[in-house]
Amino acid sequence: MKQEKVIDVRGRRLGGATPLICSPLVAKTATRLAEESAAVLGKRPDVIEWRVDYFEGVADAAAVLASGRALRAAAGETPIIFTCRAAHEGGQPIALDAEGIAKLYGAVGAAGLFDFLDFELSNPPALVRRVRERSREQGARLILSYHNFGYTPGRDFLVDRFLEADRLGADVAKVAAMPRDRADVLALLEATAVAEAKARIPLISMSMGPLGVATRMVGGVFGSSLSFAIGEGASAPGQMPIADLAAVFAALARAQE
Repeated sequence: MKQEKVIDVRGRRLGGATPLICSPLVAKTATRLAEESAAVLGKRPDVIEWRVDYFEGVADAAAVLASGRALRAAAGETPIIFTCRAAHEGGQPIALDAEGIAKLYGAVGAAGLFDFLDFELSNPPALVRRVRERSREQGARLILSYHNFGYTPGRDFLVDRFLEADRLGADVAKVAAMPRDRADVLALLEATAVAEAKARIPLISMSMGPLGVATRMVGGVFGSSLSFAIGEGASAPGQMPIADLAAVFAALARAQE
């Protein structure tokens, strides 16, 4: 029997038998974030992700912390991923560079507001080490991620990105790529399965866009432990509504009994 690599966060099992469903929050203002989080939490995702690169006050640490505290109070025991996605990996253009993002992560980590921090593998190695060390000190789990919105690299390259995140001390490794054809979708799924057999940590993967939608539904069969679904707004192409994805997962679970 396959050994589970599970992270238990507020009663949710990342890496368990069924992938968790995470819904992104993409509001631009504090007022809108409160409205969006209320609507999304009402749909009962397992996890929410605050994509703070969409937030107009992202360069103001005090504003981020104030909205973060309100979000933490509203979310209750729902785990939160804090993500400031770099523009070159699909994020919004913002005034912060990699150093500024690392400092922001240090500030929110010190406040103890979020369960996961998502930081890109493409960042300078010294910054990755710093974010890793500080997240451990502050009790937050670290997702080290790789995104390619242009194309899907070869299977071995994708496997190496998962395993690189593991070697660098991530708690979770994430890989997302844009497919050009069905073979790319299969390459992503195969890479997930190969890496999952070798990695010591839970993995998250998806093939993006309409062509890759199937990976969001069946990725768990290949070793992906979380899938992103729309609450109110999508943070990447190919995301589907929470209710639809939950129905797929329930059907798969019944079929595997």
